[in-house]
Amino acid sequence: MVNDRADIATRLIEERAKIGYSQADFARQLDISREGLRLYEMGQRSLNAEFLARAAGFGIDVQYILTGIKSKNSEEVLQAIQPAIHVESGGSANVIQFAQLGSTVNMVTTQKHVTNVKADIKPGVEHITEEQAAKLTKMVSTIAELEQKVRKTPRTYKAIWAAVNSHCRVTRYRLIPLASYAKAEKYLRTWIGRLNSQASAPIVDNDEWRKRKYAYIKINIKNNELWLDEYISKRFGATSLRDLSDAELDKTYKAVAAKKKASR
Repeated sequence: MVNDRADIATRLIEERAKIGYSQADFARQLDISREGLRLYEMGQRSLNAEFLARAAGFGIDVQYILTGIKSKNSEEVLQAIQPAIHVESGGSANVIQFAQLGSTVNMVTTQKHVTNVKADIKPGVEHITEEQAAKLTKMVSTIAELEQKVRKTPRTYKAIWAAVNSHCRVTRYRLIPLASYAKAEKYLRTWIGRLNSQASAPIVDNDEWRKRKYAYIKINIKNNELWLDEYISKRFGATSLRDLSDAELDKTYKAVAAKKKASR
């Protein structure tokens, strides 16, 4: 079982969703900022012992989060990571106090009841359509493939989905609001563009990388081919994009992008 930070973050989101808390509600219960919890769930911040101990007090399976293995002895695991926990009911919220190791504490056992409500997915009405869901899935697959080819420590398929869900503030991608589809698509397109622009991209998958550069240049230089011909001729002594080296093609790509931006 791979237990990198991204996988741990994904399992944290799963556990939070399982006990029925939204990101904002869970952050309030743990007495941390929503941004702090978001960083945990994005894998951008390492989980600390205090956070895990508090989360365990709400029924989170800490063993599963850290190892990917469901705990069969939750009570023993709970006692192992929380030597003493005192839970007091105060109105609608619980107050959790943590005792120091070696101290004598009167344990109060309370039974926590959690009602999980299955979300009613309404494609095309409240949530993204089947077609939009398929498009997002394809884009996530593209990112996963590029991550494997370009990065030394690639993000997993699950971690990518977790990032998308967190960005759109949902627990599952099928719950992305219809109005947030453009937000999700832009997020994924930006991710793809970031991977494609990495220096290692042409070395890892040269043919595909060059095809993407050709396509971008041709689309964005339409009706201005003369400028392109003069540019590659003066700069590189070439008569065609296919005559350019990877470095020269990348410079041409950036020049076209800059020209496009300047013309807006």
